[in-house]
Parts: sequence; C-alpha cells; structure tokens
Amino acid sequence: MASSSDQKYPSVFNVALIQMNPKPLDPTYNFNQAVSYIRDAASKGASLAVLPEYHLTSWSPESPSFPLLATKAWAYVHKYQELAKELHINLVPGTIVTTDPNLTSPDAASEIPEPDRDDFTTTNPPTPSGPTPKLFNIAPFISHSGELLGIYTKANLWLTERAYLASHPPIPLPLSPQTPKAHNNSRPAAREPPAQRHSVIHTPLGPIGLLTCWDLAFPEAFRALIRQGARIIVIPSFWLNVDIPAEAARYARDTEARFLKATLVARAFENTCAVVFCNVGGPVEEEFIGLSRVALPLVGAVEGGFEGAEVGVRVVKVEMETVDIAEGAYGVRADMGREGWHYGGGGG
Repeated sequence: MASSSDQKYPSVFNVALIQMNPKPLDPTYNFNQAVSYIRDAASKGASLAVLPEYHLTSWSPESPSFPLLATKAWAYVHKYQELAKELHINLVPGTIVTTDPNLTSPDAASEIPEPDRDDFTTTNPPTPSGPTPKLFNIAPFISHSGELLGIYTKANLWLTERAYLASHPPIPLPLSPQTPKAHNNSRPAAREPPAQRHSVIHTPLGPIGLLTCWDLAFPEAFRALIRQGARIIVIPSFWLNVDIPAEAARYARDTEARFLKATLVARAFENTCAVVFCNVGGPVEEEFIGLSRVALPLVGAVEGGFEGAEVGVRVVKVEMETVDIAEGAYGVRADMGREGWHYGGGGG
C-alpha cells in the first residue's frame, strides 16, 4: 500500500459526529437510526462520519442477549460497507461487539443470518456446544468505496468491561468473501493476529489511527500510532459520568467532563495530530455527558462540536494544515523519529 508520502490527502475535510443514544439490546432499531444520521451527514457534505462505541446494543453485558447478539453482529459491518459505497462517505461505525469473524467461512458475508428482532428479546441464550466464544470490541474503518480498510480491537478495557470482553489477541482484518480458498479445504488459511497492537490505516483522508474510549487515558497508544505516521486519531466512546468514587464529588461533580475536555486537547497538542472523539449522548440525569468534538493542535476544541449530551449530528471542519504548522513549531514527530530518541522507537 502506498505510504502517506506517495499520496495527496485533503487539507480540509468535514467530519460528522453522530452523538446518538443507543437503545439497549436493539441493534435493528439502532442501526436504522445510525443509517438515518449517516444519510443526513452525507447530505451536509461530510467526508467522514463517526458513530459512538456500543452504538448497536448500548452497554448491557449482564443480559443473556448480549453475547447472542455478538455472534451475528459482523453482518452489520457488511451493511455499513454497502452504505458507505452508496453515499460515497468514509465511515467509522463506532464499535461493534462481535465474536471473531475469522472463525467463520470465507463466505461469511452471505452465511451470517440477518439480525432478527427476536434476538434481543431472548431470555435464555442457546446452550453452547463448546467453549463460549470470546467477545471483542471492534472499531472498523470503511472507505467511501465500501472497502473495509482496517479494524481495531480495543486494547485498554475499562474496569467493568474486563469480565465480559477480551482484548488479546487483537483480531486480524477478516478475509473478504472473494479471497481464494486454501487448496486443501473450503476455508482460507488462518489469519495471524496483527504484529502490532496499534496499526495505522491508510485511508482517503490520510493515515488514521483508531482508538476506543478508555484508550484516551494512555499516551502510549497515541505515541504508537504517531510513530507510524498517523495524522488523525478517531475515538468512538461510551463515556458517562459513572463509576467514580463518591469521594471525588468533594472536588467536582463533573470530573469526567473535565477529564475529556483537558485530555482531548492535550493529546492533539502533544502529538501534533487531529483527534476526532465521538461519544454517546442521552439524558443528563442518567449521567450522559456527550462532548463529541474535534481537537486540533494550535486550536484546541474546534468550533461546532457538542458542548453537552444532546443527541444529534454535528458536522465539523477539520483543517489539517494545523497539524503541519504545529509540527513545524514543536518538532514532536521529528524527535520521535530520531535515532537514539530517549524513549525508544526512533528511526522507524
């Protein structure tokens, strides 16, 4: 694949932040809502549309329906590919909780059954014939031609996710149905997990890195992507003002909003990159905080993002020239690429 230096990328593009409130365990409803939002985004000139984490099911892991829905969830990736191609728009369809799609046959796109509305009303999951499959929280990147360019398996699971989700090994990009079959059976050769936990995806908008929600707290994740040349970091999120010790309220009741506002801008400045953050929205009394936004070096939070938890679509202009000017001023990437850089990884 061509490197970023071989291609010309847009210096300005519009990103649609889709701050939706997913209905728990109702992927059919949520998908239809997402499609409506994406069509609206495309009509407003967005080149990229981003959905939040857990946008198909919300976060309801205690329900027996949650793992059942995950076994069929990959079908929605194919649906989003069709939509991206139809609308000629790049998509990061939030995250999708799924089993490993590489464990299905190469004809998986046609074999995965259509999601059934009855799936989310199931009270007793089917008895498994073998070990319960691992569930992964996956963020895909789909190009405006409908091609699945890359996926990211959430690495840094939040405390309450660890009993339900796996982060290792990260899922490799699934083979397409057109991939030639192995010579001795009907399945393709096994895909190896990615060599790196964080890998840049080369997209029509430039080199992009995907992270998810709590990954934001780890500068190392950003550095791993920046060292590979990422200029844009996209972060779907399901971040609420919950799971915080009561003692924290003595200092502030809006700790999570403060965390997000400060850290998103800091990551943009310290890595000379654009940060696109898309969170869920919903009622403030249910601890939703929203704040989906774009952060740029030199600028901070870009005008046009969400200042609260309201549901809807906001289209924000991303001026990538700020990334170049900031790098010229700070030289962060240049230092990281030097041989003998203090913290390792230089010269690559």
